[in-house]
Amino acid sequence: MKNKPFLLLLAVLAAVPASAQYMPVVSYEGPLPECVMAEKSALIFPGSREAQDAFCAKIDSMVSGRCGNVNIWQVGGSHVQGAILPNRLMYDFQEVAPMLPGGRGLLFPRRILKTNSDLRYRIRAEGGWVGGSIVKPCAEDTLRYGITGFAAATSDTLACVGFNLRAGADSNWTYTGVRVLGYADREEVLPFLVAGGDTLACRRDSLTDGYLFDLPCAMNDTMVLGFDLGRGGRFTLTGIEPVNDAPGFRFYASGVNGANLSSWALRATGLERDLRLADPDLVIFGIGINDSAVSPENFKTERFLTLYRKLIAMVRAQSPDCAIIFVTNNDSYRYVRRTMVHNDNGGTVRDLMLQLAAECGGAVWDLYGVMGGAGSVNAWRDAGLVKKDRIHFTDEGYRLIADMLYNAIAGDYNRRGR
Repeated sequence: MKNKPFLLLLAVLAAVPASAQYMPVVSYEGPLPECVMAEKSALIFPGSREAQDAFCAKIDSMVSGRCGNVNIWQVGGSHVQGAILPNRLMYDFQEVAPMLPGGRGLLFPRRILKTNSDLRYRIRAEGGWVGGSIVKPCAEDTLRYGITGFAAATSDTLACVGFNLRAGADSNWTYTGVRVLGYADREEVLPFLVAGGDTLACRRDSLTDGYLFDLPCAMNDTMVLGFDLGRGGRFTLTGIEPVNDAPGFRFYASGVNGANLSSWALRATGLERDLRLADPDLVIFGIGINDSAVSPENFKTERFLTLYRKLIAMVRAQSPDCAIIFVTNNDSYRYVRRTMVHNDNGGTVRDLMLQLAAECGGAVWDLYGVMGGAGSVNAWRDAGLVKKDRIHFTDEGYRLIADMLYNAIAGDYNRRGR
């Protein structure tokens, strides 16, 4: 899917003003399945596009000057936690400026919670932990959640977390620091980092109220995060970020299986603080499939709008000029008493997102329309793009919609000035 045929690139380049930067488009191996409505894959601006233009201008500046960062935050439910979609989108963006490595984003040892992990890196936790998420809170119900949507606490002096970014991938990322998101129950409880045989002390991070480690040199090997708990102390981990100062795209993906708008807007109480870290230039909102998994008469549209407005306000409080793209729900089925019935709210969610985009000067990418509207999920399943549950995509399906979303953004970027 990553081939970029020469003739296709010539055709696109011919349409781009000579003074503009160019975002390469992603081509697909062979013809698209007939169920894919490729003509629907474009950004829709029901109101102002000023914020999107500012996002494009920041890419221009980063690429031409080979300096600075463009930050992207993608947030949703299982489509994002599954990692194939955001990882593919991240790699597509990195093809814009392959000489600028950018940043890896956030890590979390999800296996503590017995939930699926991102296989592009290796991360493990040892010792005794209790944890939860914004969807399934810890039984103690005392943990605070932030931008990852997960948290895990330990009082075990032998507890540790090891991570390696190169697991199962050909990653060239290196990092010169490590940021630890989390909090302790007392001031003397602190994390420490074992890297390259050295044990490193942390300093406080004013950005997230967390902790920072400065590495003596750029590294990408396995590191181990431990905790000096003293006598009876407790540390709660909410995320880890490998940090570098390299220019490029920084891509932050926040996904929790089953998450809806209430999960992110009301239960992620540290989200607004952590948005200082992401400081997004573009937010990709893909929340709505779980909110809409009810009968049409039980779908609370006003609450949907209210909670989305709350999230938008959080983002704009940190990043007033941030561009926003709403990704509509995929056509899907929902569970009713252990059976599956069609989710009839896909069109309603699209209309609500168009309303929100008009209000906030955002864009809409109509995945519902790209699939073909109501009932189209069956054809996508038959084409091997959607799983048997008719909710989630296959690996091939996730890669396809990531490429199509990226191409919609790139196409909009490349058409500027025409």
